[in-house]
Amino acid sequence: MADDHLHDLRIHAFGELTVTVDDISVTAGPPKQRALLALLLCRADLEVPSDELIDALWGARPPSSARNNLRTYVHGLRRILGDEVISGSGRPGYRLHTGRIWVDTERFLALCATAEQALSRADPQAARQALADAVALRRGPAYGDTARPAPIADEAARLEELWLSALQQRAELDLQAGEAALVVGELTAPANRHPYRERLVALLMLALYRSGRQADALALYRRTTVALDQELGIEPGIELAGLHRSMLRQDPRLAPSAPAMTSVVPPDQLPMDLPAFVGRRAELERLDEAADRPLIIISGTAGVGKTTLAVHWATTVAGRFPDGVLHVNLRGYDPGGAAVGPGEAVRGFLEAFDVPAQNIPVTLTAQISLYRRLVAGKRVLVLLDNASDPEQVRPLVPNSPGCLAVVTSRHLLPALVVTDGAYPLPLDLLSVAESRQLLAARLGTEQVAAEPQPVDEIIDHCARLPLAMTLVTTRASVHHRFGLAALAGELRAAEGRLDALSSVDRSIDVRTVFSWSYDALTPDATTLFGLLGRHGGPDIAAPAAAALLGVPLRRASGLLAELTDAHLVVEQVKGRFSQHDLLRAYAAERLSGDTGAALRRVLDYYLHSAYAADGLLYPHRDEMDLGRPDAGVTPQTFGSVHAAAAWLTAERSALLAAVGQALTAGLLTHAFRLALSLVTFLDRRGYWDDEVAALHQGLAAARRMNDPRAEGHALRVLGTAHVRLGRYDEAAALAHAALTLFEAHADRIGQARTHRDLAMLHWRRRQHPEALRHINEVLDLTASAGLRSGPAFALYLFACVHFLRGDHIRAATVCSAAVAAYRQIEDRIGEAVAWEGCGLAYAGMGRPETALSCYEQALMLRRETGERLLVADSLVLIGDTHATTGGTDAARTAWEAAHEILCELGHPDAAQTKAKLNS
Repeated sequence: MADDHLHDLRIHAFGELTVTVDDISVTAGPPKQRALLALLLCRADLEVPSDELIDALWGARPPSSARNNLRTYVHGLRRILGDEVISGSGRPGYRLHTGRIWVDTERFLALCATAEQALSRADPQAARQALADAVALRRGPAYGDTARPAPIADEAARLEELWLSALQQRAELDLQAGEAALVVGELTAPANRHPYRERLVALLMLALYRSGRQADALALYRRTTVALDQELGIEPGIELAGLHRSMLRQDPRLAPSAPAMTSVVPPDQLPMDLPAFVGRRAELERLDEAADRPLIIISGTAGVGKTTLAVHWATTVAGRFPDGVLHVNLRGYDPGGAAVGPGEAVRGFLEAFDVPAQNIPVTLTAQISLYRRLVAGKRVLVLLDNASDPEQVRPLVPNSPGCLAVVTSRHLLPALVVTDGAYPLPLDLLSVAESRQLLAARLGTEQVAAEPQPVDEIIDHCARLPLAMTLVTTRASVHHRFGLAALAGELRAAEGRLDALSSVDRSIDVRTVFSWSYDALTPDATTLFGLLGRHGGPDIAAPAAAALLGVPLRRASGLLAELTDAHLVVEQVKGRFSQHDLLRAYAAERLSGDTGAALRRVLDYYLHSAYAADGLLYPHRDEMDLGRPDAGVTPQTFGSVHAAAAWLTAERSALLAAVGQALTAGLLTHAFRLALSLVTFLDRRGYWDDEVAALHQGLAAARRMNDPRAEGHALRVLGTAHVRLGRYDEAAALAHAALTLFEAHADRIGQARTHRDLAMLHWRRRQHPEALRHINEVLDLTASAGLRSGPAFALYLFACVHFLRGDHIRAATVCSAAVAAYRQIEDRIGEAVAWEGCGLAYAGMGRPETALSCYEQALMLRRETGERLLVADSLVLIGDTHATTGGTDAARTAWEAAHEILCELGHPDAAQTKAKLNS
């Protein structure tokens, strides 16, 4: 071809193999010549030996003229493409150069690489465009009209796989951008052509679901399930089955993303600022000057306005911290002694950053490490309210430049100043002028100016304490017809003086000020106010308040509104009410009479509600006969697992406090049952230290009840919690103590369960002879024990026996029956264990691919139930299996995922995964 560099030469390999010159289609020659072009394209820019070309074109018995014919076909291609495009003399071969021509398959690969680069620099829009251009190049299967010798067929299959991967990646990005309808149109035909490609089907299902076509999405799943079963004899994999379950329960995480969303919304936990903040100009200036410091401590007496100042200043500077504002009330001076520890506080911060519960580590060290990684390189403001000592503060202070922690405390906390470089800001009482400003802001300038002498008396009696003056102005607003002189007279005549309620000057008559708000309450509100002082949790919701008082929910909500209007409680989080610790102490002081009935009612509410929630989280638990709650108690009901888990999350601190309150009050049955009702939730969310603490209280209650079976049950479950924490020796000791009690009282169910736990513990520790001994004990006990999951569990145990005896074929058969039995009773936890057993059996039979499928089924179920430690177990087995088949990269991926979980949990098994990764 003369002057071929002046022409636009293009080769299209997708679909029919065509050549165009200046947009004019030209024939590529006879079939063998077209096949030669395809062969050279498959090895573009590489020299392909003539012998290989001859073998591909003519097979094992080429004609004697094959080499001459090959040269003829090469000459024909050169006439079309040019001598510079196809080089070589045939000794050893020929090469097709793509540098001077356009080839659609080469362009496709280049666009895919461009998309990968865009994603690596976090530019999804550029990646979407590149992938859209790449996908559009396909006109049909590559080399669709040419002869298909093995090299061409292999390359066509490779290109089809790459095109499908690009299509899927583009669909993922389109879904992230909110373009679900577009994805439906793009994926429907490819999914019909590739019904067994589960990732493709899953994306189309999700697109249909987000397009409001839930029925079509579920129908597609059913068709795919039938096809997989009838044609391949398998079930849908982890992703597809998990997506189906999520759709059935309408998981909110499947909701479409907003197209404009490119990042997570920064956390904003800052309480509301006061609408009428006055004074503190000097302190605000000092805070501005110290804003570049990593730590500021605002200290001062109770009620002096530390939190008010901190919140007001934080509100004004929040714009300097675009990556979020965190806040926690550490309750360091709570009259009930229920201070918030660093673990609870940092977990709240992690949740504010939308860290999924299953990804939050269990150990405090790991939690703090994750928290500090999240804020590294960011500008985050952290408000630590009501800290009592440095140890509450230090773990929560970010160590990243650009972040700032502001602490409020009644103490100076000099250790933080000396060793941590904190900037101290002691807060004094308001000046007289500032006190006047506060009264004027709340009562009106005219009224304050009209009665200067009473105003001075009020300021004097309140000793310029903002909390006291706030309550005075509330009373003045309610009884405005009395005038300020009357209020000053009441203060003057009052006999009570502040004593241990506060450390400030005893001339401050806080009790008198509190009494004004208190005395103005309706009778039911005064009763509720007093009872709130004895409530164990850091805050309370209206349903619990209704139980505490024994009134309907609507009435309790009205009373809480009355207390809020009187500034005697604060609704800092919607629907949850808390008290300043001075008011909490005052409330407890004013409460008179027997509070036993109120305590029993609120404990009834917490117990019955928690038990109902637990039943949704774990339907296969043992039933407890709680009886009927006391009159005036309406427990929560839940319409879904999500609602139950949300309630338990909101009430967790109150529920844990309630266990301790019940134990202290001698309501031992409440303490024991409530502790057990929290186990499933605390276990799945990784609150294992809380679980251990609650179970210790439940154990103490059982012992005081002199109920050996209850004591044995508490010991057994406590042992399981210790397994989660990697404390195997303690777990074994607790289980053996439980077993002794169950044996002494002929409790066969308790014995069976404890032997089961010990079998699992020894299995985890690779102590197979001991595990087998306990399995045999369980089998002897199960038949007569009456366990609800007895048949399924017995099958699983029989499979374990066969496995440990080396009979892997029978182990696989029996374990498969256990899977079916667990599935029939919808016990997903048991089903996961049985799937894992199947995998071990198939691995023992030398069938690693089948074993992998089983382990993946177990992994899917365990991720659904949130059992992170067992998720790590499944990942380890998946990694081990890949390693045996030479899948080094896949093995490392699985081991790394398991190791990350175990490290976050602070679990000793992390040493084993580390050894695997280092091997």
